[in-house]
Amino acid sequence: MSAEGSSKARREGRAYPLGMSFRAAREAAAAVRRAECGRAVIDTLRPRGVSGLIRSRAPLPLLLYVAARDGRLVWRDAEAFAVLEPPRDSRLSGTPGGLLRHVDRRWDLVMFAGPPALLQVLALTTVPVGMVWGWSAWLLGAGVLCCLLALLYVALMMAGMLGTMIVRWIRNARRGADRWAAEEMRFLHWSMPLCHCADPATAPALLNQVTERLRGLVRAQVARAVGDVRARTETVEVDEPLLCLLDGATTTRMRAAIMVATRGAGAAGVTFLATGSGSDVRPPKITGLGSGLALYAFAVAVIMAAGADVLADFEQAECAPACDGRPATYGTAFRWLAWRLIGGNPPDLVPATFQAWVVGWLTTLHGVMAVLLFVVALWRSPEVNTERHRRFRKEMEPVLGTSTVLIMVATPEERQAVIEAVTGVTKAAPIRRNLDLHTAFELGVVSRARVLLAQTRPGSVDPGGATLTAKSLIDQLNPDYLLLTGICFGLREDRQRLGDILVCTQLRVMDHKKIAEYTPGEPVEIMRGDRVAPSVTLLDRCQSARLTQDGPKVHLGPMLSGNVLLNSPTIRARLIEAEPDGIGGEMEGLGVYAAAAREKVDWIVVKAICDWGMGKNDDWHEVAARNAAEFVLDVLGNGGLDQPPKRS
Repeated sequence: MSAEGSSKARREGRAYPLGMSFRAAREAAAAVRRAECGRAVIDTLRPRGVSGLIRSRAPLPLLLYVAARDGRLVWRDAEAFAVLEPPRDSRLSGTPGGLLRHVDRRWDLVMFAGPPALLQVLALTTVPVGMVWGWSAWLLGAGVLCCLLALLYVALMMAGMLGTMIVRWIRNARRGADRWAAEEMRFLHWSMPLCHCADPATAPALLNQVTERLRGLVRAQVARAVGDVRARTETVEVDEPLLCLLDGATTTRMRAAIMVATRGAGAAGVTFLATGSGSDVRPPKITGLGSGLALYAFAVAVIMAAGADVLADFEQAECAPACDGRPATYGTAFRWLAWRLIGGNPPDLVPATFQAWVVGWLTTLHGVMAVLLFVVALWRSPEVNTERHRRFRKEMEPVLGTSTVLIMVATPEERQAVIEAVTGVTKAAPIRRNLDLHTAFELGVVSRARVLLAQTRPGSVDPGGATLTAKSLIDQLNPDYLLLTGICFGLREDRQRLGDILVCTQLRVMDHKKIAEYTPGEPVEIMRGDRVAPSVTLLDRCQSARLTQDGPKVHLGPMLSGNVLLNSPTIRARLIEAEPDGIGGEMEGLGVYAAAAREKVDWIVVKAICDWGMGKNDDWHEVAARNAAEFVLDVLGNGGLDQPPKRS
C-alpha cells in the first residue's frame, strides 16, 4: 500500500489493509501491553473461558491480525487504533477471516480439545506404523502413553474447571457480580473491547471513525442479508448502539474521552456510543442450559474415546489370542463404555481385567454426574433467567435511562453559541456527522442527555428551510426532544430588554391567512394559522430552569412564527394589534412544529431578543444567541431531559 493510500486510510478511519503483516500485529500488541492499563485491557479483550483456566480468545497479535482481515480494526496509526467485535451470538459471513477467525473465537475450545485430540490421533496411528516398520512393542507403549496423557490432560482441565467455578462462586458471593451486565451485553451488541490512543487529543477523531466503521459493518451485514433474498435497499440508517467497555481503554484519559463522547453515564464498566438516536439497548435473552454442560459432555466424550483405547489394550494383553466376548478391540471397547455410561452392560461383552471394570465404573459415574447436572440446570434455569433480567435492569439503569436532544439553529452565530455553551460542560470536541442532505454535530452528554446540534437555513419553506430540515433530521436521528433556539424579535419594549429570553407557551403560525375586501379598497387579513402548544414536559422544564432572575430575564408567552424577516414599524404595529398578547416573533418555529407534530416528537421554541422587528442591525445577535444557548444548557443541566418521554 502506498504512503498516499495509507494516509488516506488514516484520514477516513478505514480498516488496516487486508495484507497487514503479523509483525505489525505483534508491534500493535506490544503497544497495548506497554500502555498504562494494558493488563486490564487484555483481561477485557481475552476473558477467561468457561473452564476458567484458558482465555476464550487467541493471543493478542493473532486477534489483531484477524480483526484487520475482517475489517474490524479501525486504524489511524500504531498509537491510535480500536477493535470492534460483533455480538457473540452472531456470525460474520462473507468476510475473509476464514479458519483463523474460528480459531480466535474458539481459542478455549481449541486449547481444551486440541492437545487430547492430537494425542489420540498419535495413539491411533502408532500401531499401524509399528506393524509396517516392526517396532510394534515400542510404538504400542507410546500409544498407551499418549492415551494416558490425554486422559490426564482432560482430568486436570476438569479439576481446574471445578476449582475455578468454586472460587468464582465464593468471589461473587463476597463481592457481587458488578461486571456481569458487561458480559451479557457483549452477546447482544457490537462492542469495542479495545481502544488504544496514546494522544488524548486524537481520541474524538478516533471515536468518530469507530462510529463510522460500525455503520459500514452493519450496512454490509444488511446488504448481504438483502442480497440473499434477491432484494434491494436504497438507504440504511444504522441505529446499532456500540457497547464501549471502559476497561478496554488503554489509558485513564482515554476512558474519560469515551465517557465524554458516549450516550450516558457508565454503569457496570460499560457505556454506549450511539450510532443513531434510535439506538435501543436490548435486554439479555432467555438462554439455554449453558455452555458449561456442553463442555462437560465434550469432556466425557474425550474420556470415553481415550478410555476405549486403553481398555482394549488391557483386555487384549489379558485374553490374546482368544478374545471372543471381550472388549479387546477399539470398537467393542467403545461400545461397552457407551453401555456403561448409562449404567448397563451389553449382553455379548464381559471384560476380564480389573482395570477395565475401573474404567467402566468411572464412566458410569460420569454419566450419573451428567444427568444430575442436566436436572439441576433445568430446574434452576427459570430462576436464573429471572435473576439475570433483574440484575440487568438494576446494573444498566444509569446507561439505559438516557435521552437524545436535538438542538436546531438557523444562523452561524447561533450554532457557535450552542457549541461553546454545551462543549464548555462536556469538554468534548464537536464530532461532525454527515447525514443525508444535512450535517449534525455530536456535542457530548449533559447530565444523561446526549446532545446533537444541526443548522437549518433561515425560514421554513425553501428546500433547506426548517420544515424539510427538521423532517429529515427527525427521520435520521429520531430525537426524543427537539429544541429550536437562537435569536428573535421582541414585541413588548415596555417590559422586555434586548438579550432577554423568550419561551413560547403557544406558537401562532402567521403565514396561513385569508385576505378579503369586504369594503372596496380596505383589505382585511383573517389569520387561519395553527395555534399550538409545545411539549408539556419541555415547557415545564423551561419554566423551572432558573429559580432566580439573575442575568437576562425569561418571558413566557405566545410567540408568532412566519416566513418573513420583519423590519417594518408598520407591519410590527399590525402584528401587535392582531396578537396583543404575543411576546415575540421568529421564522423557523412553524417548520419545526410541522415536522415534530407529524412524527410525535416533543418540541419547543426558546429564543432571545436581538431587535424589535424594526431598525435591524447585528449589534445584539451574538449576545442574544449566547443567552438563549446558555438557557437551553440550564434546562439540560438540571437533568429534566435525562429520561426519554413515554410514548403510547
